[in-house]
Amino acid sequence: MSKEYHSSSHKENGKDSSGKSITNPTEKESLDFSSFLAISPDGEKIVTFSPETHEFKLYNIDVGDKSPSESISAPNSKVNNEHLCWSIAISNCVDDDKNERFVALSCFDTRVLKSDNKSTNQNGRKDIELGNKYFSKTWVISTKNVNIIYTSSIGGVIRFLDSDDSSLKNKTVIIIVHASGIYKETMNNNIKQRFFSQSSNIKKFELPKQLSTRLSNDDLQNSLEILHKSIIKNHFMVHSFENRKQVIEMYSLITGDLEMLFKRHESSVAPDIIRGSPISAISQNEKILAFCRGTTSITLYFMENGLEIVTKQLEGQRGSYKIVAINFIDDDSKLLIVLEEKDQGSKHHQIFIIWDLFTTFKNSIRQIVYSETLKIDINYGLINSSGKTFAVKDNGDIFSVLDLKNVASIRNPTTPSEKKMTKIDITKDHEIYNIDGERCDTPKLDENYFRVSVYLDYAKRTQLIISQNIIQVWKYRRDRRDRVLEYIWARNKVIDILELIIGEREFVLKVEITSIECSATQKSAMIHWPNNTNVLKEACRALYILREKKKNVKGHEDVNKIKYLIECTQALVRKYVTKYGIFRLTSIRYSIMKYLIKGYQESLIKHILNKKINRKNSNIYIPRLYKWKDDTEISTSDLQHAILCIHKRGSTAVLKYLIDYYADNAKEYNNHGWMCTVSKEIPSLYDENLGELVYHLFKKPGIIEAYTPPLHIDSYDQAKGNNAAMIYSLVVKPRLELKSYNTLWLLKILFPRTETSNNNRKVFIVPFKDFTVCKNPKDHNKNYPQYFWILSTLFQKSLWRNRKAIENTKKMSPFIRVIREEKGYEIYQSPIIMAVLDFKWPAARRYYIQYIIIYISYVISFILTVGAHSSTRIDYLFKVESKTILKISLFVYFYTGWYLIATEIVQLMREGPRRYISIYNNFDLASVLLPLACNILVTLDYHENIILQNSAFNAVLATTALVTWLELLLLSRYLEVPGRFIDIIKSILITVLPFLGVMFIVVLAFGHAMFILLNFSDNFQIPTYKIKDTSNLNLYSNITIYQNVDKSSRLDNYYSHFVSSVEAVFFWTNGRWNQLDQWNSYTVDVMSILGSIILVLIFQNMLIAFMNDAFDKANKKSRIAVYRRRAKIIAEYEATKKLFSSRSGSGYIYYIPDPDLIDTWLKKDEKQISRHMGESEEFDYSYDDNSDDDNDDDNDDNYNDNQGNSSYLKEYRHEGPSSTMDSDSIEPITIEYNGTINKISFIDEEIFLASRKSNCKLSKNVSYNKSSNGDPGPTTNADDKSMQERLDRLEQNVETILKILNSLKNPKEDI
Repeated sequence: MSKEYHSSSHKENGKDSSGKSITNPTEKESLDFSSFLAISPDGEKIVTFSPETHEFKLYNIDVGDKSPSESISAPNSKVNNEHLCWSIAISNCVDDDKNERFVALSCFDTRVLKSDNKSTNQNGRKDIELGNKYFSKTWVISTKNVNIIYTSSIGGVIRFLDSDDSSLKNKTVIIIVHASGIYKETMNNNIKQRFFSQSSNIKKFELPKQLSTRLSNDDLQNSLEILHKSIIKNHFMVHSFENRKQVIEMYSLITGDLEMLFKRHESSVAPDIIRGSPISAISQNEKILAFCRGTTSITLYFMENGLEIVTKQLEGQRGSYKIVAINFIDDDSKLLIVLEEKDQGSKHHQIFIIWDLFTTFKNSIRQIVYSETLKIDINYGLINSSGKTFAVKDNGDIFSVLDLKNVASIRNPTTPSEKKMTKIDITKDHEIYNIDGERCDTPKLDENYFRVSVYLDYAKRTQLIISQNIIQVWKYRRDRRDRVLEYIWARNKVIDILELIIGEREFVLKVEITSIECSATQKSAMIHWPNNTNVLKEACRALYILREKKKNVKGHEDVNKIKYLIECTQALVRKYVTKYGIFRLTSIRYSIMKYLIKGYQESLIKHILNKKINRKNSNIYIPRLYKWKDDTEISTSDLQHAILCIHKRGSTAVLKYLIDYYADNAKEYNNHGWMCTVSKEIPSLYDENLGELVYHLFKKPGIIEAYTPPLHIDSYDQAKGNNAAMIYSLVVKPRLELKSYNTLWLLKILFPRTETSNNNRKVFIVPFKDFTVCKNPKDHNKNYPQYFWILSTLFQKSLWRNRKAIENTKKMSPFIRVIREEKGYEIYQSPIIMAVLDFKWPAARRYYIQYIIIYISYVISFILTVGAHSSTRIDYLFKVESKTILKISLFVYFYTGWYLIATEIVQLMREGPRRYISIYNNFDLASVLLPLACNILVTLDYHENIILQNSAFNAVLATTALVTWLELLLLSRYLEVPGRFIDIIKSILITVLPFLGVMFIVVLAFGHAMFILLNFSDNFQIPTYKIKDTSNLNLYSNITIYQNVDKSSRLDNYYSHFVSSVEAVFFWTNGRWNQLDQWNSYTVDVMSILGSIILVLIFQNMLIAFMNDAFDKANKKSRIAVYRRRAKIIAEYEATKKLFSSRSGSGYIYYIPDPDLIDTWLKKDEKQISRHMGESEEFDYSYDDNSDDDNDDDNDDNYNDNQGNSSYLKEYRHEGPSSTMDSDSIEPITIEYNGTINKISFIDEEIFLASRKSNCKLSKNVSYNKSSNGDPGPTTNADDKSMQERLDRLEQNVETILKILNSLKNPKEDI
């Protein structure tokens, strides 16, 4: 083993591998940096460590008595250093008998955190250098035999990963984190094969750069606390905050891959006072991340797609607050928050807060002051595992926080047993009861109709109505003529009442429901209103059930009742639209959008998706793809429900609303998480003949800038991207960077990673996850050995190139479906499609070059075989004398010929005869068949079966040679440079072809005229030539040469035949005017002059002008045409059976585009938006925070319900901005100290910002009025708008200046 890692088994405790006794530093010499408390990942064991006694104590969590179950002696350290720090961890059970666990203890010098993270020695082994300079050691001890089974010279913050993960089955993994990186060591749990990883196999990851920088600049206490809090379950969290942009990176400690990226932009109005280090918590089902970066706000993120759910801002009237701990409890339905308050007397108080995440109860956030002081710091923090939360008192006792009497009182709202409650004994179907349980006058109702009514207050203003399958709670106004629906619960099946208990505005109802799947199966449900109910969820579900019920109701009066109830339920849903946090949390927990879609609530969906929040796009509905309980994919997403509803309703409006909502929010918030469900449903859109919506989707910008630090882009890729003419795709995967050792340090010196420069182009991301991944790919080696599958595939590919592995379109990837379905050019102008094509092209290019090589081999073997069988008349081609070469040529010729013919057959079977409409495909076919025909003719002639005429065969052979050469040229059309030239030529020909047709008609006219004029004309002048020798006048002094001209021959008279006459006129354009001066006729002169003017001066210059214009247009489209042409090859390659895949199709695709391309695309989108706004005036953007908020239900006098005529919308609109602050979003918490009351509020950030802005405007108006001597009147809206615009511009300018200053700190060096 290397010096860095050393493992050994011991039979003696308290000794290291050398057998020396180890002593620990005294308490006075040791810094208070130690982590003395740890809980196992399964939440069943707690271990504590005492540096004074060097003893571990193990606690059983399930046991009521929290006294230690056993004690284990810990190894000692003879190093006496005040900077030493301890860290402990305990694993899950590692044996089948559940009797053995591992306890890890690490000791290291905290000064290692302040070492230079950028410096490395020559061999890159910085950790060894640090280990030699500063003491560090890690021991792993078995609780079964109490032996040290492993030691390591690397020390740091340690954790055992949760072995319940499927990838860690029968394995124990320990993580060691310190300033030089993250170390992952694995041990097999099998006793016979138990060993930790060898040094060469231990995974070592670099710390993210922003974390390393922070550790170097922060103090030791904070640095150590950051490392401790960075490890949550099997994840490593890294937080960064710059220019009010918050980014949280979540990496997997199992693979090192980036699992999710959480981003948000804080408003400048939000408070930014840091009172602690970042705190994170992850729910047990790993669906929600709770995060606090040290401010007085808590943000919840949806871990499935990284979207922000809600940010709650804490406000108090006095003192300063610090959030010290957050944990999920009660099956992830509640969040436990611990605050520390420092009042004006510098006295600290601890406040426990319980937040009911998924209830609409007004008192969903409750708090209590804890009388004692808990140790909540880096040494003794709240420990949480599997929903269990423990803490340590000042005296060292461990206790369950949730079992505290005070905490238990706020953990669950007041139960019915603690209040005055009355049980209702229902004996008849038609009864009305008061709050005391006494019967009132019974109205006359239909005997077949079940209904029970109960008043829930003494004023009879709150009424509970229970019918056959609907439960309603109504609140009456003072005049009792108007009422508002407060709660509705509905099911498709009839319910049976088991028990009903009522109280003051409260009831508990137990019912039994017949199962939909099986009528014999009964399901029970308990409704506790208002404490444990979600009004929004049940209202959305009721809308769907009421619509279904409406179809089965007969009678005008009953239909009107259902309509009225639907309108009241719609108003109830609209009430919660402005309760942003509740709405988002409900949307991720329950399928409320599904019920709205199936209930055909088009106007309500439009209102939800198009609502403006602080002048930004609506983001109150969050898409999801997986079930809440586990990671099982939802069978039908909300988009799929919208697609299915088109069959019944026939309208695509809701589907278009959803697509626009996802795409616009992805652009608005620069977060691809909004598109998490879109990629999966693209094939479904094509299946339902909704391709125009896919085209509409890709016309959206889709330009999302990527967060680059986890990508680790090297200088070569960045340079290629900076010089790319259109787009350069990156082969990167966001992950922790592996530490490089041995010879890799030399590569880092020779090819250093370039720092981010302002001159570098930006990196973008394709927002569709798994866009190129096929559905349910075939498992080829499922029934056969792998070698057999490889041999079978090789044999099939060698004889049948295009044999497709994916025949069913439903199994194709979304990308292949888009390529197959879209025929136009415009979709290939989308940067998204261009990036995916560029990413997939390298593998497809190799696939296509293979075809080109086979064709070249076919042509060469054809030449050799024809030359070998040819006679002397074609020996000029090639003559082969060697029989070996001839045999090889024949084999290659027959193999490649069959391969190419089979390719054409497969393509013909797939595409049909329409394939050969293209000139390219015609050349492909002719280039294969003509050489084959020539070879057959030569072979027959060689065996004297036929006799070839030289002229005929040479013409065929010449044509074959021309076609093969042109085919070689056309085969390069998929390559970028020659492909552009070929497309330009094609585009020019298509453009000028009509003009050439007109020109040909004129040539035909002149040719016909000249043929008639000079066919047998007698005006032909035969010129004579005389020869005179000036050197010798007596020799050849008078010789005259006469021509013998046949006027009817096309060789002597071009115009003697119609075809030759037309040909001669055509060549006038090239300047050939032969024989025209031999005719003594003014008609010929006039005709030729007229032809020169029309054909040469006019038509030829017009042709040049047309070609110039055609070239400019073709040059602009040529790159797009190349991408479109490549798409065919890529789609063909993606659908074929492959042995190996060089580029993975999973995850996201990153690319570096030309900035001009992005600007052009965004400008095109802006034009589309402006055009859409001009044409669609009925599109309602009027909803904003100030005009769409509802009243508190207690303000009865201000409520004017007129739901019968569908005017209930007016009742949820108010003029003042303060109406956004409703009691469900702002939960007042009172703390009493010495007779004084302090109010703490947790407010949705959107409402908090709106109230801050409105207060700013109000203060400006007040100051303006005070400064005026007279009555100036109120400030106009235009002034407010202009002032806000100026403030926004000022904020943008400040951000720009900050960016420039940051760039000046790290100027780029000129080499």
